[in-house]
Amino acid sequence: MRCFTLPWPLDTGAEVRDHVDLPGSNIVYDFHGDPCNADLYIVMEGNQFMVLPDLLEAFEKFVGQDIKVFYVTLPPPRFRPLIQGKGLAVGNLIFNFVPQVVMGPPDFMSKIRDFVSSPQTFIHNRGVVLVVKRGNPKNILGPEDLKRNEVVVAISNPETEINSFNTYLAALAEIPGLEEKIRKKAVFSQVIHHREIPALIQAGIADVAPLYYHFAYYYQNPRFFTEPLFDYIEFPGGKRAISAYQVALMKGAEDHPLAPKWVSFLHTKEAQEIYETHGFVRCK
Repeated sequence: MRCFTLPWPLDTGAEVRDHVDLPGSNIVYDFHGDPCNADLYIVMEGNQFMVLPDLLEAFEKFVGQDIKVFYVTLPPPRFRPLIQGKGLAVGNLIFNFVPQVVMGPPDFMSKIRDFVSSPQTFIHNRGVVLVVKRGNPKNILGPEDLKRNEVVVAISNPETEINSFNTYLAALAEIPGLEEKIRKKAVFSQVIHHREIPALIQAGIADVAPLYYHFAYYYQNPRFFTEPLFDYIEFPGGKRAISAYQVALMKGAEDHPLAPKWVSFLHTKEAQEIYETHGFVRCK
């Protein structure tokens, strides 16, 4: 499998003096913190990864103490083994912890109801946009242009990231024949679409991708990327493709000293405002 990557900023670990960073070999972006020395373990839908550093800083103020949190930002099917008490391997590194908190889409949460208690919706996204390379070299103006023969579409994997794939298809459903082209000719992510898809566009393997708005917002945010790499196009179908995000305690974590507080914190005005600054929409 060919590997393409971007210069992602490190959101945890950057303060540690000693690094062993080799792109394409041993940089792990979606496992954050110290897995051997944490007060709280969270597994969560990967596309929220940009929010967590700000959220954790505010959470410490909310509880009035310094907290060591280890969190995983992956597609939900990828972190499901941890929920089930199984190991999860990342190269030669094996994780065996069981989280206290799970955050994911409603469909996934319903499938793990034997492991979690009472999922609650706490935030929504702003729908779907079309992400293209900076300058929009193929002059893509809307979903209709994705049907052009010379335009290559990248999209999340329909087998391993079914929730995002179905959301993206639904956003594009008004264009006759487009779903057929995507299913037959699109470039699919392999493991983690929120890392792979933009890298495929930047490398010229694909020209455009339907992605959640907050990804496009993140890619253009000078706080994370000094030189924006991508542009995005909004379209009516994308604005209607709104997704909900839920949080739940693992069964048995009800008496954990921090996990229930995290769930409560996500519903506070402060947490909702933090999500808004990253391109999400608070619950009504």
